[in-house]
Amino acid sequence: MTNLSIQDRINQELNKILQALQQLEIFLRELSHQSNVMYQNALINSIALNLHGVYTGIERIFEAIAKKIAQRFPTGDKWHRDLLEQMSVDIPKVRKAVITEETRLILDELRRFRHLVRSAYSCQLDEEKVLIIPHEIVNSYQTIINDIQLFCNNLSKGKT
Repeated sequence: MTNLSIQDRINQELNKILQALQQLEIFLRELSHQSNVMYQNALINSIALNLHGVYTGIERIFEAIAKKIAQRFPTGDKWHRDLLEQMSVDIPKVRKAVITEETRLILDELRRFRHLVRSAYSCQLDEEKVLIIPHEIVNSYQTIINDIQLFCNNLSKGKT
């Protein structure tokens, strides 16, 4: 896979992530105007699912970078956490860090939340947590995107 096709794949994922975030914002607005408990629960579940999708999309970007550029993909039970860590460090003569440490911390919280969504029944989700995380992600989205776009710019300049 060439750098250009990696950039194309990253941009495709970023577009899907943006769509999920837009849905998330719609659900959050709708939730604030809703008094029907059953509808509120459905919206909370939809918010959790969209947060899951956002992290999964970011992780797909990181997988492509790890496999095609660094050719070092973590294995084992903690590969999700290890992949995130790998993206936050420079690999000499291979590539610069994809994300900053600040971004890694934000994404690690989202990764843990995604794990919770995958592991729990929707009735077990902590409503308060489900409603805190999306605001953090919406507020941090531009920082995350800036890190990934800077990495892509370095790719196109041959500065991997």
